Amino acid sequence: MKLGFVGAGRVGSVTAFTCLMNLEVDEIALVDIAEDLAVGEAIDLSHAASAIGKYPKIYGGSNYSLLKGSEIVIVSAGFARKPGMTRLDLATKNAGIIRDVSKKIVEVSPESKILMVTNPMDLMTYVAWKESGKSRNEVFGMGNVLDSSRLARVLHDMNAKFERAWIIGEHGDSMFIARSISKIERADLEAAEKATREVAAEVIKRKGATIFGPAVSIFRMIKAVVENTKEIMPCSVVLQGEYGIKDVAIGVPVRLGKNGVEILEFNLSKEDLEKLRKSAEILKERLKEIGY
Repeated sequence: MKLGFVGAGRVGSVTAFTCLMNLEVDEIALVDIAEDLAVGEAIDLSHAASAIGKYPKIYGGSNYSLLKGSEIVIVSAGFARKPGMTRLDLATKNAGIIRDVSKKIVEVSPESKILMVTNPMDLMTYVAWKESGKSRNEVFGMGNVLDSSRLARVLHDMNAKFERAWIIGEHGDSMFIARSISKIERADLEAAEKATREVAAEVIKRKGATIFGPAVSIFRMIKAVVENTKEIMPCSVVLQGEYGIKDVAIGVPVRLGKNGVEILEFNLSKEDLEKLRKSAEILKERLKEIGY
């Protein structure tokens, strides 16, 4: 099994490390415009692997041909979110990068699924789908998996009881707790939602970037694909009529496995459905601004 990464920065390299430690990987390819960074991370990862008796092929460089044969390609390349910026502020800068990246991925490895991490993640998921020409099930974004993990931590710290705590919608300011399909007790949901929306900015202010949370969330998604676990989780996918929404990528529940995503239409309450559609309209306006 081969994993490809476009972007060998902190999120990409920590995700590769997490996969190396927890999956049986045969090959890892790291591609980055900064070739020395990609090569250096590959060498370092190979030493980490040998320390636990694993010897997969791990290589890095700037040539996209390295991605050939990847089961899934994780894209984290692009400008990073800076303190004071929203994810949507990044749209114009990163859209050009993702257009180019998506075309190069399908050129060298047309069979690969694309897992989008670059922010603003929902918009970049749509750009990747549009520019790659791939089917909707093969292009998906990480956002709400991470958001829901953050929500779970917030709820735990509130001493709330929960079985399922899902954030859906935009991976950004219009995200919300899907109250009608979550199972949460003894919690101030308004406070939990607010804390979940704001916590990423707090991390960025203090250490410059979110790394470990995204990396492990991406790992969960990779594992679901390569091991065909068919885990149900909320992530960003292109909708074409589901929930009454079209022509936008947004976070909704999916089943994730070897064939990519299967969109699940849960019976949302009227309030949740209105919030989801409002979130979609916000994203559609931003797509128009970047030419989609």
